Amino acid sequence: MDKHRLSLIVIGILAVAIVAGGWFVGIQPQLDRMSTANSQTQSIAQLNDVQQLAIDALAAENEHLDQYKADLSEEHKRIPASRSQQELINQIDAAATAAGVTVRTLRFDAATEYVAPEGVDVTPPSSGRLVAIPMTLTADGDRAQLEAFVGSLQQSDRIVTISGSRYSSGDVDSIELTGTTWVLIPTA
Repeated sequence: MDKHRLSLIVIGILAVAIVAGGWFVGIQPQLDRMSTANSQTQSIAQLNDVQQLAIDALAAENEHLDQYKADLSEEHKRIPASRSQQELINQIDAAATAAGVTVRTLRFDAATEYVAPEGVDVTPPSSGRLVAIPMTLTADGDRAQLEAFVGSLQQSDRIVTISGSRYSSGDVDSIELTGTTWVLIPTA
C-alpha cells in the first residue's frame, strides 16, 4: 500500500467521522429542538383554541350585559345594600293604601347577621353579608282588606318574610305581623 492510498483512506475515514459528528452534534439536536418546538406550538395552539372559545362565550354574554345589570338592579331593590327603611315604609304605606287598611304601628328591631338553621346547608353570598332586620307591624281594617294587605306586602319590591301573624276582631279588626326584611351589606 502506498503512501497516497493510505492518506486517502485516512482522509475518507476523517470525512465520514466529520460528517457523522456534524450529524450528531449539529443537525440531530436541531431536529430534536424543532420537534419539541412543533409539539409546544401544537399544545399552545390547542390552548389558544380553548381560550378563544371562552373569549367568544364571554363576548356573547357581554351582549346581554345591560340586561344583567337591569336584573341586578331589580334584585338590589328586593335586598338592598343598606337598610333603606324609608323605601320599605313607603312600600308598606302603598300596600296599606291599596288595600284600604290603616297601619297603626311599625317597629324595626336590631339587625342581626343571618345564620342558617341547623342542618340547613346554605352557601353565604360572596358579595357581602346577609343581615336580617326583624319588624313588627299592626294594621286595622276589615278581614278581607287585611288579607289583601298581607298579600300585597308579600308581593312588594322589597322582600318581607312574614314569620307570624295574629288576627283579632272586635270593634275594629286588626292584624299584628312579625317578620323580617333583608339587607345585603357589601364586603369592603
